[in-house]
Formats: sequence, C-alpha cells, structure tokens
Amino acid sequence: MAKKAKKEEQSLANASTNKKISFFSAILIVMGSSIGAGIFFKSGAVLENSQSSLVLAIFCWLIAAVSVIAMALALVEVASARNDNLSMIGWAKVFNGRTTFKACKNFMFYIYLPLTYFFMPLYVIMSLQDGIGALINKDMSAATFGTNVDWLIWTIISLAMSAYFIFISCLSTKAGNIHNKVITYIKFIPLVMVAIIGFIIAGQGKGGEVNAGVVKPPFTEAGNTIAGGASFIKFAPGLGMFMAISAIFFAYDGFYVAAGIQSDMKEPKKTPLALLFGLLANTVIYLIIAISMSISGGKLNVLGTNMDSAWGTAGRIIAGIINIMVAIGVIGIINGFAMWAPRFTEDLIKEGELPFSIRYKDKLNADRPIVGVMYSVAITLPVVILFTLIGALAYIDGYGDWYKGGMDKLYTFADLMGTWTAAFTFGFITASIFGCLRNRRTGTIQTDQKSYFKIAAIVSVIMITLSLGVLVLQPIIDLMLLPQVDKNLVNSSGGNYTDIVVSRIMLVVTLLLFFGLSYGPTIIEDRINIKKYGSIAKYEEWQKANFQVS
Repeated sequence: MAKKAKKEEQSLANASTNKKISFFSAILIVMGSSIGAGIFFKSGAVLENSQSSLVLAIFCWLIAAVSVIAMALALVEVASARNDNLSMIGWAKVFNGRTTFKACKNFMFYIYLPLTYFFMPLYVIMSLQDGIGALINKDMSAATFGTNVDWLIWTIISLAMSAYFIFISCLSTKAGNIHNKVITYIKFIPLVMVAIIGFIIAGQGKGGEVNAGVVKPPFTEAGNTIAGGASFIKFAPGLGMFMAISAIFFAYDGFYVAAGIQSDMKEPKKTPLALLFGLLANTVIYLIIAISMSISGGKLNVLGTNMDSAWGTAGRIIAGIINIMVAIGVIGIINGFAMWAPRFTEDLIKEGELPFSIRYKDKLNADRPIVGVMYSVAITLPVVILFTLIGALAYIDGYGDWYKGGMDKLYTFADLMGTWTAAFTFGFITASIFGCLRNRRTGTIQTDQKSYFKIAAIVSVIMITLSLGVLVLQPIIDLMLLPQVDKNLVNSSGGNYTDIVVSRIMLVVTLLLFFGLSYGPTIIEDRINIKKYGSIAKYEEWQKANFQVS
C-alpha cells in the first residue's frame, strides 16, 4: 500500500506544472462534452418505453446515469494507456484483440463520422422547422417548401451545413473555438426555459397525461396483441426499461471525450471527482427537464403546441425561440465534432489504418488537417446520400406528416440512426473497459491504476451489456414474429400493416448494415493484403516499417 501511494505521489510530482485546466474548469468540460439537445429528442421515447410511468422513467434515468458515471470513472484508467486523438479507437487497440480494434476503427470512420453529419443536421432542421413555423404563425411544424421532395431540398441544405463546419471549424481552430463559445452560452438557455415552462404548463392543466404507476395496455384490444402488430416488448416485463436506458445513452453521448483530461489538469488526482460532479450535475439537469417535458406533453413540439394553447401568441413566439435555440445547440455538437473528426482521421492515416494512407502519410498537419478534411468529405457524402434515400423513400412516418415532403420519414429514420450509433459507441467502449479489467490480472499493459476501477468497470459492463443486448434483440425477435401478424386485424384496428412490415425489416437491415460496415472492410482489406504481401503478418511488418504504428 505504501509502495502504491509513493508511486502515485511520484507520478503527481512529475506532472507538468504548467497545466491549464483547474478542477472547476474540468467539471465544466465534462458537462459541456455531453449535455446538449439530446434530452429534447429522447425524453418522449424514455417515457413511452417506461409504459407512461413517470416514476419508472425517472428510475431509468437514474440507472442510466449510474451506468454512465461508472463508465466515466473506469475510463480514467483506460484512457491513461494512450494520449492521442484516437479516443475509443486507441483504447480498443490497446485492450482488445485485432478483430475488435479493426471493427471499432471501421465503425468510427465508416459509420460514426458520416452518420453524425446525417442525423445531427436533421435535428437542427427539425428544430428550425418547429421554431420558424411557430414564429410565422403557422402550425408548429409548418415551415416547409411545399413540395413532394422537401427531403431533397433539406438534404442539400444539411450537406452545406456540414461542409461549412468541416472546412471552417476544422481548418481554423480560432473560428471553431469562437463558434463553440457562442453556442455554449446559447444552448443552456432552452434547457432552463423548458425546465421552468414545462411545470407552469402542467400546473395550468395544459400538459399531457402522465401517471405515477405503469399503464398496462388493454391486451384485449386487437392493436395490443402480437397478431395486431404490437412488439413483444409489451409482453416482456422489465425489458422496456432497458430500451429506455439505451435511449438515454444518446443524451449522454460524448461524455467519454472528457475521460482523457487527466494529463491536462493542474491536479490529475481530482479527475475522477471532476467526472463525478460533472455527470451528476448533468443528471440533475436531465431529470428536471425530463420530468418537466413528461408532464407537459412529452415532446418539444407538443410542448410548443400546449404553450400556444395556454398563452396564445406569446406562447407561440416563446416556443419558436426555444426551438431555434435548440437548433443552435445541436449546431454546437456538429461544430465540436467537425473539429475532432478530421484529426482522429489523420491519426488513423498516420498508423496506416485507412485506404490510401501511404499516399498521404507525409502530408499530415495536426494544426490544419487538410487530408483529414478530404477523407471526411469523401466518406460523408456517399453515406449521407445512401441513408437519406433509405429514410425518405423506404421508411415510415413516426414524427407526423405535418413536416411534409418526406421529412417525417427522414426524421424517424434519423432518430433510429442516432440511437444505433450511440449504442454501438457504448458497446465498443464497454469492450475496452472489459479488456482493461482483464488487464488487471495479466498486467501486460501499463496504466495509472485506480482503486475504484474494478467496481466501476463491473457495474458499467453489466448494465450497458444488458441494455444494449435488449436493444439489439428486440428488432430481431419482432421480425421473427412478423408471420404471426394478421394484416386484416392490424388494418381493422386502426394500424397500418405495411408500416409494421417496413419498419421491422428496415430495423434489422440497418442493424446488419452497422455490423457489415464495422466488420466487412477488414475482411476485404485482409484479402487484398494477403494477395499483395503473402500474409497478414508480412503486411503488418510492412505497416510498422512505413507508418507510426503505436
């Protein structure tokens, strides 16, 4: 024990004395890295998966928060093994096998990077439609172009939005930081406003119906049976809770970026406390907003409608302003991601992990990652176009046809992509934590060991694995039950049989796409490299000789 204390003391003594991040600043960084607009888009789904029980929904938020905090604390030790821009990719390389590392790398580059530029701009556009529609005295979501291909027009706008931040924020750190500061000040305003207004609207009797206990669906009704198109989740007590927790992970997505701040703090030993206090503060904020939204309509656009009903023109204008500020908050997420994505891309090129790396390895620039920007654009454009076509033309309406021109389908599909992306991200991080936990026995990798690591790692691995397991199994089981669904029964009970078929098939198709894009590129690369170099071992020797492989 004394030896360990001495080792930690020496480590702290050797820490650089010119670190800039104070304890309070570290807490703000933790809060800023995860808190954002996710709460506005997921609180309704959490309440629905909690069977309309406010108490159960709060319980889900608390369980999710415990899981995220445990994960953050465990990542302090995980992140101590590397210090670069690769984040979870680097952790997977250190603590997991080649297959998991390659899958994580492929996921981050081929899925996470382009899909962030798919669904985040759509969240911006949806909030703008709601906000502008309210301000111009139309329906809350009536800011449309009035065509049958609104989805195409908005897609062009979303690509232009992404291109602006990819080029400007990334290539000009000063511009990116200015964007970040301005947006950070603005994004907290709607958080406060919604938290207060929701309770006022509910107090005036203009909110939605919410219950303390679980509302059991009347299973005697045709629509609430397997034959009537209901998901098996309705008949599996407790599984809805794990679906709700998985949805909540999206609201916390990004917190792991702050896990590596230990080396930049004035007092590195206080990193766990900064993570703890920052995430606890976020949890309190999220809980207040979730309760406020649940009792006042459940979703932001419904809250806006209730404000219009309660306060007339003033309520409509306030609702419009809130939605526009939410849009600005989401823009902040795009800005921050645009500053990081090309840099982690260049780190992958530096290690020879992306196609054509050999051509560009000598043209990398950490301050102006032009090569990383080129790669970002090259992968973003085709993936966004592909998923836009799938969403607008082959998915179902879940947000409401008042968005017009296919945008209702696109928003529903984007919501699904956001949930799947966060789920896979948490899954790969959990794999790294499990690898670090295993490393405690072998001791093959040197880390800054923490006394709380084991309990934090075990809690996070168990809770996140259970939640993600249910999330993945649910669409597969529902698809297998599709032959049991009676078309005539569904349509006669007010449902739409075609929507059920399409949604269940597309859920599994997108899940397979995610797995395919995560594991498929490695299979192709290995075959090419075996043909070119004779074996994977010989290729890796060549890779080490020509790249900065860590």
